[in-house]
Amino acid sequence: MAKLNEGDVMEGVFAICLAELFAYGNINKSNVNRRRREIDPGIFRNGRSEVVVREFRDGRPQDQIKVTLIIRLKYESTNMAFGDNYAPLYERSNDIGNIDRKIDNLITFTKTHYRALIQKTKDSYLKNKKSDQVEIVINADGIAGESSGGSVKGDLEVDVRMNGSIVMDRRLSFSLKSGSKTLANLSPFNGMMDILGRFGVSLEKEVEYRTVLGEQLASARTPAEKRLKVNTINNLYNDTLSSLADKSSSTSFKGAAFQLFRDVTFGSDLANVVDIDKTKIKEITVEHINELEQNTTSIRVDESGRGSNKTLKFMLQPLNKELFQLRFKKRTSGSGENFQIKELKFYVEAGKAAYAPQLK
Repeated sequence: MAKLNEGDVMEGVFAICLAELFAYGNINKSNVNRRRREIDPGIFRNGRSEVVVREFRDGRPQDQIKVTLIIRLKYESTNMAFGDNYAPLYERSNDIGNIDRKIDNLITFTKTHYRALIQKTKDSYLKNKKSDQVEIVINADGIAGESSGGSVKGDLEVDVRMNGSIVMDRRLSFSLKSGSKTLANLSPFNGMMDILGRFGVSLEKEVEYRTVLGEQLASARTPAEKRLKVNTINNLYNDTLSSLADKSSSTSFKGAAFQLFRDVTFGSDLANVVDIDKTKIKEITVEHINELEQNTTSIRVDESGRGSNKTLKFMLQPLNKELFQLRFKKRTSGSGENFQIKELKFYVEAGKAAYAPQLK
């Protein structure tokens, strides 16, 4: 049985907090936890929870506003944090894992880009000197993004319609993280080949890699096949890092690097990243990355670590700060006829430069 995943739980919690901001202008912790208790997680198996949070009038002249919250999460990793499973903790004012501290951060950190974007959206109908019919739908769907093949990054989508038309020309989309710098968790072979193609790099052993990894060992079964697969992917990773380092002086490298970052971070829905951990909230916004690219003259790549711990960092110049890094993770067990592959993953991870400065 799957265990609690705080990131999955926080998708639902953050959606509730967004509904609070649109409906009441602030986040009330008691309201957030009460709504968690009222959501039956059993519905996540085959459907979604949908509730009207508030219908009210606001603005001058007054607008008629309706805020609706829709939540569909992964049942196996979130059910203990909602409904009857969460009720005993709710009655004792307790919580699961670090969820309580993260909710406190959502309440405490008011100077955030996502709140500023929400306020800007609200001002577009509250301060337009018209009486409008406004419908706001906050949709947290922890399953839809997976079915998109990775092109959709947003875990939460906010659809704000004023008299039937979308406000601010596009939906608000947020990719929620819970203390994680991972932007993309890619298939090692497909991920590396895609990145090489983006940078216009051809490997000397590319045909061999495609034959062995893409065809012969796409599904390795015997211990010998598994060892060969691990070793070949490791060689591909080393060749990928070396080739990208050689390519870094080309005039097209900066543009390709920023486009890779945008695709794995924001996706087709241009989802701003909101990372909530135990002590702070960090954000990656489309506007910040656009500004970074304008101010970056070139990108230097730095290899660090050894063996399976080797990474390739993309350092922005003249800022000399890391935008992102590539990392390969392999985990095996046993030897001889007992050799097993536990984990083979290829990550794109955010660096410090990726995070937007906090608002003042």
